[in-house]
Amino acid sequence: ALVELNKDFAWRGPIVGAQLDGRQYAVIILDSLWNPALKDTVLIKATANYSGTAVNLENWVAPDYFRPFEWAAFGDDSVILNNTGCTDSYNSDSGTYAKTVISDGGNVASNGNIALSNTAIINGDAQTSLPGGITTDNSSMVNGETNTSAPEQEMDFVTDAEYTTAKTISKAPTGFSGKYSYNKSTNALALNNKDTLVLTSGVYYFSSVSLGQQSAIKLAPGAEVTIYMTGNMSLGQGSSVNAAGSPTDFLIYSKGTTLNINQGTEFRAAFWGPNANIKVEQNTGVYGALSGKSVRLVNSGCIHFDRGLLKHKRNEIKGMEMVAWRQE
Repeated sequence: ALVELNKDFAWRGPIVGAQLDGRQYAVIILDSLWNPALKDTVLIKATANYSGTAVNLENWVAPDYFRPFEWAAFGDDSVILNNTGCTDSYNSDSGTYAKTVISDGGNVASNGNIALSNTAIINGDAQTSLPGGITTDNSSMVNGETNTSAPEQEMDFVTDAEYTTAKTISKAPTGFSGKYSYNKSTNALALNNKDTLVLTSGVYYFSSVSLGQQSAIKLAPGAEVTIYMTGNMSLGQGSSVNAAGSPTDFLIYSKGTTLNINQGTEFRAAFWGPNANIKVEQNTGVYGALSGKSVRLVNSGCIHFDRGLLKHKRNEIKGMEMVAWRQE
């Protein structure tokens, strides 16, 4: 029954009079239409009969939703750390980085190569679906478990329809305040050197985002923002995105091919871009998560994964998994 549910999440059986190893069994599927308290959980009730003896099994299965921000860094093709590039983790739900940082949880994943060199360190686990795909030199290390036979990760779950909806409901530029340049025809956003833009809560749609040196994008008090963009993002030297804020309040989905986070930038957000080649430059602090086609951390560029992002899930279901069972 679990196999059938994973083929079709809407499958509800039943199975009647089936045979397995000389035993006859039947299965019924119960969901929230039977008991609203189940919500998205499904109850599989099976009865097997053998030589006059009946055995009843109950299995509770629940959706395994896509969680786009599970890793400090995910690169579909590769993740490269060199020249003291690093990861670790903290929890913005519990306090500041300084108070909640640990040398663990800064996990890295790829469907390709993960390579560390010249005193780079992953303070967490590293996993790839490429056999032999994790390499380190003598001065670098993965301070956790490594796995080179992990399941391949999917990235194409953000649909074109979702971008179309974002364009329709976008709060640009009505949700803006401060100094900025915004082209209503092309949806391009640019900040000149030392400009500051403040965003109120909502969804924003851009073709591209460019920040000049020492410019800043901030959130209004209590705001939560999701950005959809079709092009590239470039953050100039010394710029900032959501400085001192919580990455869980600033999510970015991109169709673009590049995300450049230049020297001395502070970036507190979660970024998802299946086509994006991401580069984090010298002495840059990324607080949140970066997922793209490739991720490269160089010259003390570090990602401080926010464990608060682990609670973020989307509506898409990867599969159904058993969460409890009992036999009567």
